[in-house]
Amino acid sequence: MKFASCRVIAGKLLINVFSREYNKTVLESRTESSVENCAEIFKEVDYIDLVILGKEVLFFSRNYPPVKSSYIRKIIVQDIEVETPFRENDLVIDMKSFSGNGETSVFCAKKEAVKNILDLFDAVTRDKIRSIVPEEILLFKLPEKIDRALFIGDDYSMLVLRNGQIIMNGGINDLKGDLRTCFSGEDPDSELNAWLSVAGDISVPEGLSDIEMLIRKRVIAFMERVFGFFGPFTNSSGMTGVFINDDLVNGMGRLIEQIDHPVFPGSQSIVYEAYESLEIIPEIVDNDSSVSFATGEFAYKGGFSFLKKRIVTAVVLYFTALIMLVAGMQMRISYLDERIEKGEERTKTLMKDVIGKEMPSLRQALSIMNKTIKGETALADKKAVYPYSALYIMEVTFPYFTFENSTIEVSELAIKEEGKIRVTGTSSTLEDINKFTGFLEQDPLIDEINRGQINTRNDKSSFSISFSYAGPKKDDTKGKKGKKKDSEKDPGEEI
Repeated sequence: MKFASCRVIAGKLLINVFSREYNKTVLESRTESSVENCAEIFKEVDYIDLVILGKEVLFFSRNYPPVKSSYIRKIIVQDIEVETPFRENDLVIDMKSFSGNGETSVFCAKKEAVKNILDLFDAVTRDKIRSIVPEEILLFKLPEKIDRALFIGDDYSMLVLRNGQIIMNGGINDLKGDLRTCFSGEDPDSELNAWLSVAGDISVPEGLSDIEMLIRKRVIAFMERVFGFFGPFTNSSGMTGVFINDDLVNGMGRLIEQIDHPVFPGSQSIVYEAYESLEIIPEIVDNDSSVSFATGEFAYKGGFSFLKKRIVTAVVLYFTALIMLVAGMQMRISYLDERIEKGEERTKTLMKDVIGKEMPSLRQALSIMNKTIKGETALADKKAVYPYSALYIMEVTFPYFTFENSTIEVSELAIKEEGKIRVTGTSSTLEDINKFTGFLEQDPLIDEINRGQINTRNDKSSFSISFSYAGPKKDDTKGKKGKKKDSEKDPGEEI
């Protein structure tokens, strides 16, 4: 994609042509041309950003109430019609908030002035103009932080502050007229242009020729006039951006940049020539918050041409993303199918070990689980080592150490093969450990009780008690009934 940014200066066009690939922008050429001779250049670009000179723009900034933008516009129009000779029907208006503190910046241009600029281009070129940007926008959107902007045009000079602007007559043409007097030949304009094309640094007086000393004095005098006029409206602190709208490459902008420090003691400034500011404009326009007069009757006509490549790119990216999404889903489905298959194999193995069948019916599985939990019988194929579940054993033993006022804290309940169980924990008193052991001894289904060693430290006694859980026998119906009655009795009561 190719695009251009340009401005009209003294009946000529200064044009920067860029190429963009993805997010990379490259400056291809800088051209100074008459409007009639630039048709070939604009034929190769997709769109154009046009800069309108500040002298054609009314700019001010005020703190308006936080209401709808349509209401703010009505208030702004009323202010303009009361304070200036302009009327709404004569103006194209754009407004933005750059400060973030509630202030609204207003940019206005006469429709007649905008139309006169656009009339310089043919119909095809006009349809490619994407934006019409006032040069004041550079104060708000420069990469460098500046506090004020000074624009020196061909016949005007303008100081732009955050809340408004001041314009004076006189600009580069006056400086050129002063510099012509330094040359005494038949064609002082040619001599001046020839000297500017090879001019060196004139910021230091030492080593300069007589003509160069005269030129230096003329430049300093011009700058003193300009900054003497604007001096009362600003202080010397902060950064000033100086924009030289000169139609000569390596011309007045370089001279002013060389000797700005002696003229502005105690302040800082940075100088931009016309082509340099044109390089910044496309980045500003790409920002959604930029200001543009290309609205209404001046709206960009070549929208589809501008968007055509982006639409095609978006469609290609959409289908690419869709294909990648489908491929990713298929890979995910294949992965899940593999995991499900492995899970089914593991489930069959587990069911075979626990229930006795790879895929028992729901009724069979519930029946076997119910018998296992109750401890009534062994498993179906006698392969399991111990028929009682950990849930059942915890249910039986839990009441023995949670009696009333118990201080026992169990940290581990280990259930091993063949019904071997180990309970590890702590208690504040040996009496509670003895009481817990007593409950275990009274249970007819528990035997082989081993209290282990009891260690006391810091008023805490740690214990590790192991025992075997025999479970009910098939022919011991009395044992079952006795177990049921014992389990109904509160283990916290004395036995």
